[in-house]
Amino acid sequence: MKQTFGKTDLETTKIVYGCMGGAGAFGAQEEQDSIDALRGAYDVGINFFDTAEAYGNGYSEQLLNRALGDKRDEIVISSKVGAQNLAPDDIMAACDRSLKNLGTDRIDLYMLHWPNRNVALEDSIGALKTLKEQGKIRWYGVSNFGSDDLDDAMALGDIAVDQLPYHLFFRAIEFEVQPKCAAAGVPIMCYSSLMQGLLAGKYRSLQDFPVDRARTRMFDHRKWADVVHKEEGAEEAGQELLDALWQMTDQTGLSMEELAVGWLKSRDAVGGVIVGTRNGEQSRGLKKMLDIDLSHDILASLDQASDRLKWELGADIDMWGKGRTR
Repeated sequence: MKQTFGKTDLETTKIVYGCMGGAGAFGAQEEQDSIDALRGAYDVGINFFDTAEAYGNGYSEQLLNRALGDKRDEIVISSKVGAQNLAPDDIMAACDRSLKNLGTDRIDLYMLHWPNRNVALEDSIGALKTLKEQGKIRWYGVSNFGSDDLDDAMALGDIAVDQLPYHLFFRAIEFEVQPKCAAAGVPIMCYSSLMQGLLAGKYRSLQDFPVDRARTRMFDHRKWADVVHKEEGAEEAGQELLDALWQMTDQTGLSMEELAVGWLKSRDAVGGVIVGTRNGEQSRGLKKMLDIDLSHDILASLDQASDRLKWELGADIDMWGKGRTR
């Protein structure tokens, strides 16, 4: 089932295939597996594919072209320009590189990947407007823009999306950003929807989570080597949520992924839930994500189970605590 994406004319599935992993972001990846994964997602009915120049320095975009270039008119592509390239001339050049990588003459949805405090946002939005006028992009938006940044962006242009970290273990956008998106009709694209695999039903304890993935603000900086923040985390609340999710899988017969994605699909202003896979077989399993529709009682239970963690982590939408958002 497709929807009209916010105020745009794009007809999209609510499940978005995330192309970041195919470029090796989560470990060594065979190219053919990445291509099979992309084709598998298309085959089960997903028509929305999200990539960025930062994913493998353009390699992710190239993979999407190799896998689905012959389906270009049947899919919706979103890509993002890196924060280091937000000066107008750099945005124009970055868009041309992405178009070449993607083997297409237009990008359906083009986003500023992160804010850049050293470049006037007015100049960056102006470049996006020019690209739209030239027909190189159809719509433009932002990613990782918090409450104040989103206000500034919306005052300057017709923002079509804010792509944000959002999942049961990280509900920070609910304090300020999500209500603003809902009021303005700006759809949210949720990334990290399965919390780097924590919501994939593989781990019974936070202590079993791979150290190279345990970098978010939930994890205590004194215990985990790869975190960059200086917060004490909220691991007790996180483990409490993980325990509750395992109990709910037993009670409902649903997988943890179905609970996590079904919950996101139900949230206010959410226009897309980004999920990724490593191969074709995993992609064929995404059909259940397209179909999942959770009952009111299950949704309420998920709200309650994750509420303590939500309040302990608070409203900072930078999931890694690097101070990049406002």
